[in-house]
Amino acid sequence: MPRRVKTVTTINGKRLPESKAKVSVFDNALLYAEGLFETFLAIEDRVVFVEEHLDRLFRGASIIDLKIPVTRRTLERWMKTTIKAHPGRIKKLRLTITSGEAARWVGVQGKPQVILSASPHEMPAEPFRLHVSDWKVDQDSVFRRIKTISYAIHAAALKQARQAGCDDALLINENNEIAEVTSANIFWVKKGKIYTPPLSAGCLEGITRERVLWEARRLRLPVVEKTERLSTMLRSEEIFISSSLKLVIGVSEISDSKKRYRFGPGEVTARLKQCLDATIIG
Repeated sequence: MPRRVKTVTTINGKRLPESKAKVSVFDNALLYAEGLFETFLAIEDRVVFVEEHLDRLFRGASIIDLKIPVTRRTLERWMKTTIKAHPGRIKKLRLTITSGEAARWVGVQGKPQVILSASPHEMPAEPFRLHVSDWKVDQDSVFRRIKTISYAIHAAALKQARQAGCDDALLINENNEIAEVTSANIFWVKKGKIYTPPLSAGCLEGITRERVLWEARRLRLPVVEKTERLSTMLRSEEIFISSSLKLVIGVSEISDSKKRYRFGPGEVTARLKQCLDATIIG
């Protein structure tokens, strides 16, 4: 039988075997976590929400003054080439742009590296179990709006959640309000009304989050962006999360150091999941 292709990687548009897909240990991405990334869902040869993701990437580049070394059109062409080279139907595409080598001078940009990796992806089928993280996010930081490769809080929170037997971590901001999940935006439902934290709460301006809000309004489901404390959200009828690689998936459990709170499947979650699955995955 032919060997199953796990990952297809290109660096600066050139496909490389895994053994040679490397960047310098002196790249500022490694030394100072200076760089950006985006994660895309790809269906066959189509990158989902490609324009919206690239809009966010270029906004992020402007904020951190990262000079993306190629045009947007070239990026799109490299992305298409990378996913076409992978035989899977549903794929995860990760785009990383490093700051490049700068002779270990912080604040000086070297030659950025554009890394693309396509790998098989299986859409989650089971509801998520969330663990409330001990780590808090700064809701006032402009970096909450973009995807820098400095993901230490998210990584630590996710590790803590996995050790607690959960799938992901729920992040609270410094005002003790709900912000997001490490890999997704979060929503809750009370009496048929959908709630989600506003961007000012410190959540990422998620691409799928915007699509969920759009679909909810199209379905005439009332939507409210509202800051909320955990104790109030835990009294919800339904909770679900959204992201590029999950679309919409329900939450069955939220736990903290003292207690586990369980939630059953909900009609609102099911309707939104069905809408996004049908229009995006087909």
